Formats: sequence, C-alpha cells, structure tokens
Amino acid sequence: MKKSLIMLLVLGLAVLSVTGCEKKMVDSMMDAMEQSGAPTKDDPEAYTVALVQNAVELYKTGGVEAVATYHNDPENIDGQWYVFITDENDIFVAHAPMPALIGTDLKDVPWRDEDVERHDGSTLGAKIAMATETGTWIDYLWPNPATGEIEQKRTWAIRYDGYLFGSGYYATDSN
Repeated sequence: MKKSLIMLLVLGLAVLSVTGCEKKMVDSMMDAMEQSGAPTKDDPEAYTVALVQNAVELYKTGGVEAVATYHNDPENIDGQWYVFITDENDIFVAHAPMPALIGTDLKDVPWRDEDVERHDGSTLGAKIAMATETGTWIDYLWPNPATGEIEQKRTWAIRYDGYLFGSGYYATDSN
C-alpha cells in the first residue's frame, strides 16, 4: 500500500509539472487513491495517517515551501481533515484553518479549559511536539473547522527531517 501511495504522489507531481494545476492534480490523486484501495474516510485513523504521509511525500519531492503552500491553502481543508506542519523549532509553517498560528510556537498552544484537569501541567502543543519519527496519537478538545464546535479530536503527529507533520479527526464526526 505504501508503494502505491508513493507512486500516486509521483504520478500526481508529474501531472502538476505538465499541467501547472496543483489543485486539480491533488483532487485527481485523491480520487485515484480511493479507487486504488487506499484508506478512505470510513477508516478515519488510516485516512489520517495517509494524509500525513502524503504531506511528508510532498515535502520529500517539493520541499518545505511546496508542502507549506499547499497545506496553508484553505481550499485544501477536506471537511474536518487538514494537515498542520511545524519546522525544526516547532514553529508553525502550515495551519490552514487557523492561519494566525503561522510563525508561533506549537509548544505554546494550551489545552482547552475543559481539558486542563486531565493533564500534567504541560501544554497541548508540548505534548504534540514530543512526536518522534515513529509517530504518536494525541487526544484533546479542538475547534472542528467543519462544524465550528469544540469537539474531541484524535491527532496523528510524526517527525520527519526535523519537521512535525500532523492531522486528525473528530471522534464525533468521523466523515
């Protein structure tokens, strides 16, 4: 499955270089992924991991500017799904639903008031920033861009080349 995702990404990037149309290429790639048996939104954990892996693959082929530009575009928010990215110092370089976070430190992102009692005094951002190259899941309350409500979120975060890539889904809205 990992090989097919990489091949789809490479094919998509080839289409991008020929057509110059980034959004159309990604839409076609997502359609191809769904047809190829890649994870769908029916399996939100697998879909989330695949979204993050696709961001890492775009970083590998296009660099940080390409991946940040793509994931800062609100057009690339897929309902509740989006990818956020920090640099090696945990400074946000991509966060489409909350662009005000760009340039701020992930480690400064606090727990929601409703979450504070469940944690050890560290910040939500510090917990996410502890992600390693093997990745980690984090559960917390966060605004859902699809509903505007504060909801339980489950986020997958992984480090690659010092950068942190993350995405998640809302337990109350898995599609």
